[in-house]
Amino acid sequence: MNGIHSYGSNALDEVERTLCVFTESGATMSGAGDLAPGNVWSFAEIMRSIFASGLFSIVAGIVAFEHLPNDFEIGEEAKDDLAEKFKSYESDLKDLGLVATNASLQRLVQKVQEPGSKWSDLVGVCVEFRGRLLDETNEKLFFSLTPLEGEYFEKPRLGWERAIERFPTIVDDVEEARKCFALSRYPASVFHSVQIVETGLIELGKFLKVSDPLSGWTAVSNALTKVIDKKYQERTAFEKKNFQFLEQTQGTVAGLKNAWRNKISHVNGKLVVMTKEFSPEVAEEILMATRAFMRRLAEGLPEPKKLKAALS
Repeated sequence: MNGIHSYGSNALDEVERTLCVFTESGATMSGAGDLAPGNVWSFAEIMRSIFASGLFSIVAGIVAFEHLPNDFEIGEEAKDDLAEKFKSYESDLKDLGLVATNASLQRLVQKVQEPGSKWSDLVGVCVEFRGRLLDETNEKLFFSLTPLEGEYFEKPRLGWERAIERFPTIVDDVEEARKCFALSRYPASVFHSVQIVETGLIELGKFLKVSDPLSGWTAVSNALTKVIDKKYQERTAFEKKNFQFLEQTQGTVAGLKNAWRNKISHVNGKLVVMTKEFSPEVAEEILMATRAFMRRLAEGLPEPKKLKAALS
């Protein structure tokens, strides 16, 4: 960052759409901002996000004022423009937790607004500002996300709206699965995907009238396969009426099986993650297969009240 003043517009363009997540260097779970000690938090909960262009623009703008050579007074119109510009930096500095840097920013705004202030009066405060910014950001860790990872992190519910509307209890796992994927925590993303699938299996088991829908994957998938494998004349009226939905659901189940082959077991009917080794490709495939499964259930299963009435 010492050489930020040499960066041209290309450098700023490069980072304009780059999302960064950050945390304190060496931060412990008991000191992560507003998060109460003693609770269980996800990795994403102790991270905060910023767009890198904001930080780069602040530094580039401030450094420019360090080299102002003249003692001309700052015009009233320029004062208003500068004060507004400097104040626009405040939210980014607060989000980053840069307390000392923000204090320098307030002094800079005050200096600009002083009667008779000159351009050269800003130099000392700008130097102070940059020094504090470098010192404080040195105590933080920054992670850069690609545009796709940034979308996963900033909009974790995107594409899952219908599934969440139908199965509201999955919302936390959906958000965690997508955020963990964005942060390259692929086993964690898969774990949350499995939690989502389990919720869907219970609801599908109720619809299929499985004797114990809580028994999970084995019982529900076997019941589904049994219906699909029947000849038309052997199917019940319920099975004939819902066969298209059940057949399509069976297709999404097959997609899940292919995605997690040799990675997830079905011991005692439950889904268990067997390994910590998940490539981003496999984790994303599982996440996408999970979404397809839950979407199909959201579109095909009756709403809770209607389902209860149908089963009574």
